[in-house]
Amino acid sequence: MATQSLYRRYRPRRFSELKGQDHVVRALRDAVAQGREGQAYLFSGPRGTGKTTSARILAKVLNCDNVVDGEPCCMCESCKAVELGTSYDVHELDAASNNGVDAIRDLVEKASLGTPGRHKVYILDEVHMLSKAAEAALLKTLEEPPPHVVFVLATTDPQKMSDTIRSRTQHLQFHLLPSDTLAEHVKWVADDAGYDLPQSALDAALERGGGSARDTLSALELLASTGGDTSDIIDLDEFLGALIDRDPGRVLTAMGHAVSMGRDPRTITEDLVRHLRNAFLSLMAPELVVLPPDRLDAIAARAHELGAAGLVRAIERLGEALVDMRHAPDPRILVEVALVQLTSDQAGGDATAFAARIDRLEAQLAELRERGPATAAAAPPRDPQTGRAKLGGAATRPAPEPAAAPPADEPAPPAADAPATPAADGTAPEPTPAAPPAADPPRSVAPAMTVPEAWSHTVKSQLKGLARPLFAAGEFVGERDGEWLFQVPNEAHGTKCEAHRADVEAALSAAVGTPVTIRIVAEGGAAPAASATAPPPAPAAEPAAEPAAPAESPIERAARAAAEQPDDDEPDAPAYVPPDDDEVDLSELTDAPPETVKSPIDRLAEAFPGSELMRDD
Repeated sequence: MATQSLYRRYRPRRFSELKGQDHVVRALRDAVAQGREGQAYLFSGPRGTGKTTSARILAKVLNCDNVVDGEPCCMCESCKAVELGTSYDVHELDAASNNGVDAIRDLVEKASLGTPGRHKVYILDEVHMLSKAAEAALLKTLEEPPPHVVFVLATTDPQKMSDTIRSRTQHLQFHLLPSDTLAEHVKWVADDAGYDLPQSALDAALERGGGSARDTLSALELLASTGGDTSDIIDLDEFLGALIDRDPGRVLTAMGHAVSMGRDPRTITEDLVRHLRNAFLSLMAPELVVLPPDRLDAIAARAHELGAAGLVRAIERLGEALVDMRHAPDPRILVEVALVQLTSDQAGGDATAFAARIDRLEAQLAELRERGPATAAAAPPRDPQTGRAKLGGAATRPAPEPAAAPPADEPAPPAADAPATPAADGTAPEPTPAAPPAADPPRSVAPAMTVPEAWSHTVKSQLKGLARPLFAAGEFVGERDGEWLFQVPNEAHGTKCEAHRADVEAALSAAVGTPVTIRIVAEGGAAPAASATAPPPAPAAEPAAEPAAPAESPIERAARAAAEQPDDDEPDAPAYVPPDDDEVDLSELTDAPPETVKSPIDRLAEAFPGSELMRDD
């Protein structure tokens, strides 16, 4: 014969034995004691909280022969028949398997019949599973039942019931049992059943039960059959620690270990979501967590490390994974991807990941503000000419401090390279003491930029419009009579630059801080006088080098060759001059390759095909 389960063996028989539902007990017991019992009740709440048990106790007390203060005696024939399930006054119907209209019509027809006891009680479990037609068939009887009939409807999901059904019942809501009440009850059941279990096994049963008395007793019975072995229990704190440390490898290892123990990925995810919910409630409402006090304190400490935002994000992400698992060929992949996204910023690219990243940055910033900066960051040195920070200036080493001069009464150490003076008597000469090194002169302020420096550093790159390409082809070659000489390739180029000379002078004057005047000269013109910026002349002993010929463009070379070619029939033709086109950007012109320049002889050969060149010799 099979052993009766703990939750059936220790099922409450009176209202006083019902744990954690004082509001329900008070309402039902007072109604029976005062003779004001209702015609229809709706019991709703989580599974294993005593809905069906309370309905049976109410059925017993409504037909008990010896009612005392609204409690059944549990000794009369009626009470014993209800406990054994053989009473003609109590009818239980599972609406999950009898949800059709025919079953409800049969119930309604029998409800009007008489009964041996004072009341006929109908208990409909999981009533939210009734079809719409079955609800419609039950509605009229609930509204106007026979005087001796009492309906008790039990459900775990009252929102699925129609409003017309709920409005015709007295709705009593059952709650999960408080942690201290359930822990005390589990301890009493274990002692009464003769189970010698460690406290860790009792705590494991409480955690598995999650506030449900029936689930907790079932877990206790399973632990008792294994001798209190808790090695097969998944350590959900390992997942929470991996989320806190943001360690993807650790969380994947914990998931792999749980799967290797035979757990389904969906079940693991549901347990993890429940654990994260307990951690979140430990921050917001600790009284709602169904755990022992010491266990609650441990979870609350870890929850503070992860934060409320991190807990909410983890619950949301794992909840999405649970929804997607319904149609996934391998649910484990989905939960592993979700866990990696929760522990790695690179893997999480959704808006919540960015929000979590911002939350962590704000937390770090707040921590830095509380502690204060360790050292003030030194401003990088700046270039006195440009005013900009020097590249690598913050990493340059400061100049060494000058060595302090020795006191007047102490001789200065001899210099390493001081020559030794021989003594008159031939003895070993003593080194002549060298004078103490002079102190470094004070550093002077960096001089202002010269015109060529200002031109190359700032002004040249800041010119606008056509002035920039025109002046880019020239350079400063010196100064004469207070004017800076700016050399350009040719006279035509200089003529175009003259139109923009005033703008360049204004820019240079603003850069150096003094008025600047420019004279534009062409290459090959009069040599400028020597200035401070020109290189020093060569020594007189050496002959002066021949000045380099000015560079010629391909067009100029072709024009000169054509001009030098003798022509007896035609007068001398003027040299080729490029067209004066202001719209040409000279900086974009390039020299043509030498092979493209053709001599006059080649041109004549092309004009007269088949001709031959006759030489005098």
